[in-house]
Amino acid sequence: MRRRVGSLFGIEIRLQGAWIVILALIAYLALTELGFADPPIDTGPLWLLSALVAVLFLASSIVHDVAHAVVARRRGMEVSSVSITFFGGANPLDPTPPRPIDDVYIALAGPAASLVLGAAFGAIAAGCDAIGGPVFEPLAETLAVVTALNLIVGLANIIPAYPLDGGRVARALGWWRGGTLDAGWRSAALIGRAVGIITIAIGVVMLASGPILNGGMTILAGWFLTLSSRSINERLRVNRLIGGLHVQDAMETSPVSVGPHLTVDTFAEQLLDEGSEMTAVPVVSDGDVVGILGARQLRRLQRRLWPTTRVEDVMAKPPRLPMLSALDSLDAAVERLYRTGLDGIPVVDGRTLVGILTRRSVGKLVHERGLDIGQGRTPA
Repeated sequence: MRRRVGSLFGIEIRLQGAWIVILALIAYLALTELGFADPPIDTGPLWLLSALVAVLFLASSIVHDVAHAVVARRRGMEVSSVSITFFGGANPLDPTPPRPIDDVYIALAGPAASLVLGAAFGAIAAGCDAIGGPVFEPLAETLAVVTALNLIVGLANIIPAYPLDGGRVARALGWWRGGTLDAGWRSAALIGRAVGIITIAIGVVMLASGPILNGGMTILAGWFLTLSSRSINERLRVNRLIGGLHVQDAMETSPVSVGPHLTVDTFAEQLLDEGSEMTAVPVVSDGDVVGILGARQLRRLQRRLWPTTRVEDVMAKPPRLPMLSALDSLDAAVERLYRTGLDGIPVVDGRTLVGILTRRSVGKLVHERGLDIGQGRTPA
């Protein structure tokens, strides 16, 4: 679940609940590292400084991802929110720019921001160390850890493998050479798989000659990169099935809608029924679409709260909720659907509801067209 925590440059910032675990891990690692400081840091300040490392790492991660969004906006793309990732990097469902060169600028903005932050924190750490004393020396040690984290994030993201930012650069180069975005995706998948295999091999060597933990983590990182390359190939398969289609080819027509003041207990059972065709309901007020409520959102709401919770209290609404037109490109619409994390997006004519594009309706179309192609028939 992603929660809004604020905005920067007009861009909404969202964090996943997993950040609680991530920050605890970063604080623990900082605690371990600062425990070797010379002279030693007292227990109380040691815990506070470790927490400071975690907070600064989160702030640095926000700057990394917002840098992507700011450059994307300057290249003419619509970006209203970002979901902060643990290690930076791109996502195969990120919005795709119109030109390869835009892809390069957007991809490199994040690593550049991390490296600049690393240099800035390093300079401040050096200054604190030069001043010395019981206050500035521990602070210098703390900022040195933050410096290392930013440099690691910045340099690691240049590696040409998805979901790292370097994988996006690899896609842009393949796109430029091959002339199509699909050619870029194929290039990114191929390079990412090669990098993943090489990383796994390095991990095996580390296991045989060094610390087991480091080798194991390296192998896991390589395996993750190879899995990411497979997800790109799956994306290409879906693109082949829905390429050239429009939203109207996959949307559910005449969907059931609800009002914003209705309590969710009146329809929640039907929405959560595994056998139901309905997975999301548009919210309409005075003929205008004002939001959407899906099964995923309802599952996060305790059943005892259903009778007292109104639809408007839990529905997704603009700017998080985009609107689609029936003639929009289906592949671009699917990209937006998965990027929002919602079960469906309303399809409108002006502000009037004409349908809804859901994960289920897209999956049904992909399944049907996959069967048609597999049986040698050309899908209608």
